[in-house]
Amino acid sequence: MRRLLIALLATCSLSAAAADNWKPFPLDQSAYDYSGDRLRQAWPQLTRGFGDYPFPDADWVVRMASQHPQALEKTVTAGTGFTGQPEEAELYAQKLQDVWRLMFRGDFAQAKEQGLALGIGGQIPAMFAQVIYAMFLVPDQAEKHRLLEEVIAYTDEAGELVQADTVAQFGRVYAKARLGEELSVPVVLKRGYTTQIPNELKALLAKQPQQPFALALYGGYEAGVIRKVGKLVGKMTYGVSADNMEKYFQRSFQARDDLPIGHYEYANALTYVYGDDEEQKVIEHLERAVAIKPINAMEALEVAHAQKMLAQYRQKLAKN
Repeated sequence: MRRLLIALLATCSLSAAAADNWKPFPLDQSAYDYSGDRLRQAWPQLTRGFGDYPFPDADWVVRMASQHPQALEKTVTAGTGFTGQPEEAELYAQKLQDVWRLMFRGDFAQAKEQGLALGIGGQIPAMFAQVIYAMFLVPDQAEKHRLLEEVIAYTDEAGELVQADTVAQFGRVYAKARLGEELSVPVVLKRGYTTQIPNELKALLAKQPQQPFALALYGGYEAGVIRKVGKLVGKMTYGVSADNMEKYFQRSFQARDDLPIGHYEYANALTYVYGDDEEQKVIEHLERAVAIKPINAMEALEVAHAQKMLAQYRQKLAKN
């Protein structure tokens, strides 16, 4: 009965994924073709924001299946065609790599659909694609929130298995942090985000102390709390401070200085914490963000976002 229920849930999830009427990627995708061996060759650079993240080849599939029998059970029950046999691992790995290719290319709807069809392993790039799509391509706030909440729900359903993958961990806390920025303080408190976000980031950084994405997100979280409740209440109630914000971002830049999102998130944080007092520094980091040549669809959207922010700041300065 339990297996049948899981299978039905998997079928419902796939139907929902296929029904999503997502917009196509609005920018040129020609530079983000990672077919064949290109994906493996570019993998360290494509995933540099996550630190040392393993390439999902057949060896990785076999290792994860043997180390995490619960994940294997979910994968088998979802009808993915992979039952844990080593001879099946290569085909499953190829399908999983194709999902990552779709995600990096900006084919987000297909990445979600094909990723969820691979069970819990494919859920990782599927939900990564959904986070990017929600943040950059959904103008309606209610729909953006729904998509981010769905990401959290998917990772929560994975239970303890989410601890086995740092991208899954980051995706969940990133979704919570973005929701926390836009929801009211009472709602954020009711959901427990003010406790969950720092605790999940600390757990992630305990595994990867120099993960650039997690460090930048922590800095952004501290700045976001200050923006909402002020420096004094932020420090007294939530333990956040401008000094901590600066330290997290500097650690992130020391780890990787070539991530567009790191620079424009820092620009946002400076505005949240200092208002107009650090305008020149804000512009400097936005200029650094737009100077980075994107190597995947996510970075292209980040650079485009930074360009809009930079244009707004320059226009503002021109009026003064």
